[in-house]
Amino acid sequence: MFLACQSLEKAPVPKILIAEDRMVEILTDIAFIKTAKNSHRSIFEEENINPERFILNKHKIDSVVFTENNAWYSDQIGKYEAIINRVKENLDKEMIRYEKIKKEEDSIQKIQDSIKKANDTLRSVKQKNVSEL
Repeated sequence: MFLACQSLEKAPVPKILIAEDRMVEILTDIAFIKTAKNSHRSIFEEENINPERFILNKHKIDSVVFTENNAWYSDQIGKYEAIINRVKENLDKEMIRYEKIKKEEDSIQKIQDSIKKANDTLRSVKQKNVSEL
């Protein structure tokens, strides 16, 4: 049996190397915008928002720079794993923050509903008292 051996070439160091911290920010933003696009596709289409272009513009890089850096970091297993772990930590922190805000908003809504119910009851009592006069 003949087995062909392939030499897997590693990606060269990019001409413009994105720092690890910045790469974490970019990949975190990509994860957020992909989730947002999946959840609100119609808004992205109506507003003609290109998520990839939005992220690249936000971070002031072009697609070639990002692609070269992503390829290079993915060849640096230890670094890429650390970057991905930090992205996951960022997403987890934001999920906790979101859940806290959601809980607070739900509490506020319950209070507003209670106030509305109390006001409705007061109006009803006032109308009843006025009609009895």
